Amino acid sequence: MNGQQDYDSNYQRIAKLLAKNYIHRFIKPDALSILPELRLRENIKILDVGCGNGRLLFKLASFMDSCELHGIDIRPERIRKNQAKNRYPNLNFHCCPADNLPFPSEYFDLITCTSALQKFPQKVRSLDEMHRVLKTKGDLYILEGIRDNEWKNKFEKILRQSKFIRPEKKFLPQTALFSKSYLIHYVK
Repeated sequence: MNGQQDYDSNYQRIAKLLAKNYIHRFIKPDALSILPELRLRENIKILDVGCGNGRLLFKLASFMDSCELHGIDIRPERIRKNQAKNRYPNLNFHCCPADNLPFPSEYFDLITCTSALQKFPQKVRSLDEMHRVLKTKGDLYILEGIRDNEWKNKFEKILRQSKFIRPEKKFLPQTALFSKSYLIHYVK
């Protein structure tokens, strides 16, 4: 397959996933709403920081079998549940804090963080760790629900204090009833 066919094939798979009648969350953006934004390609390493129930990773694993997928979360019970339902050999879950990632520098091609950053106690340090493990020319995607300007301004300040300089920012179509979806895309 050439690059365009790969892109078309991935796009069709994503469109099918999103076309299903999933009930969107009321408070925070749906993790799957980030799928069309991701620059997916074959044979890459993907990390989901603050993976929660692993929903995004399980969807990616269902059609990205040539990729190495990792999810981290601080809650051991969440990691145990994810591991118990994991049937994908290329998907691994790790219990660790976002501010101390157990991966070598420049390891991942793509990192996602959906609706989790505001829960991290060390937000800037967590972002700096993501920067450390992201390969040069790798992509970082952060999706946060913005309910008011106070969190948006705080979020902007946190980004400025981190190693991520001038990321692309945009609002996605509303995927939660009470908040806008604010997407940050950064290429290292």
